[in-house]
Amino acid sequence: MKTDQFNGVLFLLISVLICMGSLRLPYGNVHNPGPGFLPFWLGVILGLLSIILLITTMLRRKEAMLFRQVLTEKIRWGKVLIALVTLILYGVLLEYVGFLLLTFFFLGCLIRFVDPQPWKKVIGWALVGSVGAYLIFEVWMKLRLPGGFLGV
Repeated sequence: MKTDQFNGVLFLLISVLICMGSLRLPYGNVHNPGPGFLPFWLGVILGLLSIILLITTMLRRKEAMLFRQVLTEKIRWGKVLIALVTLILYGVLLEYVGFLLLTFFFLGCLIRFVDPQPWKKVIGWALVGSVGAYLIFEVWMKLRLPGGFLGV
């Protein structure tokens, strides 16, 4: 329960940063979305899910909890750091490497190192996730995703 509260606050802050960053990009509209459209709405969804997580954990708790109690709980900081660094690198390298290839490596890294899975599963789910996201955003929604150095 303590980690749920901490995660709720952390992801709420991240969602605010995502929304603020996406507002620097042209938003467009529903029929002609700009580059800021998708990140903004993903930030909103992340924020709503974080608020739901916070509310449900607050309804379940019996007594008030201090922030330092959350920090002293056994949190796997190494895995949190891996996920955070991977996410930052994803944002930095997206234009250079390209959406499809970088998403494959991003998902593979998260699946393999945050919650270790066999390589067969890692490659399979990373492939399904990256190709699925590509088909949804590039093919179906006709959004222009970064092609990177391969131009894919």
